[in-house]
Amino acid sequence: MAGAASEALDGLYVYGIVQADANLPDDLVGVEGRPVSALAEGTVAALVTELSPGDEFGTPDGLLAHTNVLDTASRSVAVLPMTFGTVVPSAEELTEEVLSPRQAEFSEALRTVEGAVQFTVRARYLRDVALAAMIAGNPEIARLREAISGTSEDETRNERIRLGELIVATFDRMRPTDAESIREALSPFARDVVHREAGQAEDIVELALLVPRERQSEFENAVESIAKDMHEEISFRLVGPQAPYDFVNGD
Repeated sequence: MAGAASEALDGLYVYGIVQADANLPDDLVGVEGRPVSALAEGTVAALVTELSPGDEFGTPDGLLAHTNVLDTASRSVAVLPMTFGTVVPSAEELTEEVLSPRQAEFSEALRTVEGAVQFTVRARYLRDVALAAMIAGNPEIARLREAISGTSEDETRNERIRLGELIVATFDRMRPTDAESIREALSPFARDVVHREAGQAEDIVELALLVPRERQSEFENAVESIAKDMHEEISFRLVGPQAPYDFVNGD
C-alpha cells in the first residue's frame, strides 16, 4: 500500500471499509469526480475509486472528496475510515494483503461503530467577555492593563509578559470545571467520547462523540440547550454527522 501528495498515479483509491452487504448511498462521488464502488471480500468490503494515469490525489479537492464519501456513507452504514491518500496498485493486492487477512479485525471494528456517527463539539470562551471578568475580579490584571494602555511593546515588555501569564493562568483555572460541565451534559447521549487537547488559552474543550443515530436529535438538542445556557460567556461549534474518525484505527 502506498500514499503520496499530489502525484499522478493509477490503481485504486481507498476511502474505508464497510460490511460486504452494506446498502450504500447511490450518490457517492469520489476523487477526480469518479464513482465509488465496493470491492468485497468475505464479510467486508473496501470503498474504492479506480484511478487512471494522470489522476491526482493529496490535493485539497481530494481531501474534500475523501471526507464527503466517508461522511455521506456513515449516515446510513457503518464505515471504518482509511487514512487520506491511501492507494493500492490493484484489486488483487487490496484483497489479498488487506481485506482477506484482516477480515475478522475489520468486522469486529465495524460492530463497535455500527448504528452510530461522530459529532465534534468545540467550546471556547468569548475572549472579550472573559477578559472583562478577569479585569473586574483581579486587581493585578486591572493594574497591568492600565499600565500598558497607550504604550509600545518595548516600553512595557515586562508588564505585558506578566499580564499574559496571569490571563493564561486564569483560563487554566476556569477550564476544567467548564469542560467537565459540558462533557457531563453531552456524554449521556454518546456511546463513546474522545477528549482532545485544547490548542489555545481560550479553548475550553473539544470532544469527539460517537452518537447512536437514533439519539442524534436528542444529542443535537442537548448541544443547543447547553450552548443557549452558556452563550453569554462561551461559544460552541458543532460539526457532524461525520464518519467515526476518532474511534477507529486509520491504518
